[in-house]
Amino acid sequence: MRIAVCDDNPKELERIKGCFCRIQGYDLVCSYFDSTSTVMEILKTENSPYDLYILDIEMPGMNGLKLAKSIREKDSRALFVFLTSYTRYMKDVFDVVTFDFIEKPISDEKLLQILERAATYLNITSQHFSFGYRASRYSLKYDRIYIEKKGRQALIHTFEDVYKTNMTLEEIWKQLNPKSFVHIHSSYIINLYNLDRKDNEIAIMRNGEKLHITKGYRRELAMRHYEFVQGGMCG
Repeated sequence: MRIAVCDDNPKELERIKGCFCRIQGYDLVCSYFDSTSTVMEILKTENSPYDLYILDIEMPGMNGLKLAKSIREKDSRALFVFLTSYTRYMKDVFDVVTFDFIEKPISDEKLLQILERAATYLNITSQHFSFGYRASRYSLKYDRIYIEKKGRQALIHTFEDVYKTNMTLEEIWKQLNPKSFVHIHSSYIINLYNLDRKDNEIAIMRNGEKLHITKGYRRELAMRHYEFVQGGMCG
């Protein structure tokens, strides 16, 4: 797991470093920054250099919240954890699909909980959906697909291609994790990991594709998406 930590307070940065040094059992690559401008310089040369960002909100210049919004425009998959001593930012941080919100000072226990949830999240999105059509067999990563049911056939959409299968909805759902996949329409099932944002009755996917959300599924989608990014997929 690639992690970026950004806090302009040297003592807080050292505290977080100490927490990571004491945590065992995870394959982590951690980078530490004392300014958002340094992080932005890296983002100019690399599209998705980190899986998880731990950001202080209150920093001079571009604060942690503005940095997260800038990252979100380029990387819809990044996970954000905000550090702050204030609660007045709660509404704003969730606007950028926040993974967690921690009041300072951070503890080993809280950091370990975040890593456990992040590892589960990243693992969920790397699994595969297997299916066949005629004489061919396919195995596609979950984070690359959404499913459209058309009569007796199902269309498996990826960012590049569309595959056919004769699987029933029951057979399809046996392979899907109900905590990361959801109906947005009686004929459409999407992976929440692929959902970039919602615009009223439109689901905008990470590849820019726009799918219609029928009225009966809008409330459930909003709730499920919130639970997903907050770690509700960990059960």
